[in-house]
Amino acid sequence: MALQITESCGIFCVHGTLNLNNATILRRHISRYLGSDRRIVINLERISKIDANGALALQQLYDFALKRNRTLTILGSTNEQVFSALNKANAMYILGAHHA
Repeated sequence: MALQITESCGIFCVHGTLNLNNATILRRHISRYLGSDRRIVINLERISKIDANGALALQQLYDFALKRNRTLTILGSTNEQVFSALNKANAMYILGAHHA
């Protein structure tokens, strides 16, 4: 399944596969919103597959928010695909994390 991003009230639900082919799309899309003062939530519960590039893109978004003192929360700890990919990338710290 291709990557699909839906948004409602600052909650971005990511569906499908997050990999080398589309990680940049997610990063660019969310980065635009992190430039504002809005609180952003990324829900990864509906990710069907994620590779190391997808995990890296999420880490980069988290770092981007942290450097700009923006609020970003990443949800997905109950999704085994997300949990496994972030664990392999030593990036579990971004799950459920936020920065204000």
